[in-house]
Amino acid sequence: MRVTLTKIVPLCALALLSAVLLTACGGGKDPAKTDGGKTGEASAKDESLERVKKAGVLKWGVDAGGGGGPYVYLETDAKTQKEKVVGWEVEVMDKLVAHMGVKYEIAQVEWGKLIPDLVDGKRSDMILNGLEINEDRKKVLEFSSPYCVYAQQLTVRVEDKDTYKSLDDLKGKKIGVLGGTEANNVLKKAGFTEDQIVPFDDSNTPYMGLKDKRVDAVLQEDMIADFYAGKDEKLFNVPKTFAPGKYAVAFRKEDKALKAEIERVLQVMKDNGELAEIYKKWHIWNDLQKDIGVKEAEPKK
Repeated sequence: MRVTLTKIVPLCALALLSAVLLTACGGGKDPAKTDGGKTGEASAKDESLERVKKAGVLKWGVDAGGGGGPYVYLETDAKTQKEKVVGWEVEVMDKLVAHMGVKYEIAQVEWGKLIPDLVDGKRSDMILNGLEINEDRKKVLEFSSPYCVYAQQLTVRVEDKDTYKSLDDLKGKKIGVLGGTEANNVLKKAGFTEDQIVPFDDSNTPYMGLKDKRVDAVLQEDMIADFYAGKDEKLFNVPKTFAPGKYAVAFRKEDKALKAEIERVLQVMKDNGELAEIYKKWHIWNDLQKDIGVKEAEPKK
């Protein structure tokens, strides 16, 4: 406890004041501890889940603004000719909020700003948007258990497919990435310098840069590579993937009640086959998903 004296007091009075403060602080114990030893922070009620339930709305931190396929992206409806938000994570959210008995509201944020917006801006309740778990993020975020496994995949121009077969073949070359993703860390660990790693603002534009010869290759997660480059005759996805990682839902550190509820729902969706069904529909199902407990639905009798 910090005390600022604004005027001089007699020594005896100062001693008396110190004794009173010491008693009030539990004889020199942590001044934040009250109510039977609980900290003031710990004793504060976590209203994160109650807030969502009361409002009936879960504010979903996501970049739904464009090139975020196949996770969350805009598509023109063939009938109405209006843009709508689609993607496999949209379908995950549809199921998740249905289990919770609420609706979701999109809190649109550029992908690279999702974390500071959650932690500082607090416009969203959580992030579910292909956010990779890593040690740096764990310092500022609470993560759910993983809901999906990914791996990194290289993409090169078709004419270069026999020249560039791995990162080792690309040493000294420029590699396009989505800014802020785990691909950046993979490249740094492999010895690529800052000037050789070229960040782009969304998942689609690195492949445009590759075709325009602004970069020599692109490194992104396998499902992104398949979505944007898989059917492009000018591009080639190197078959061997590497550096697997996991996606999880992210929360503010203090929002443990909301985290626990979403953990519960994700486990239900893993167990009952709902997640596997979505992954198969979007062609992202593989045996790696089984490693995090995602189960296929039992065949209907």
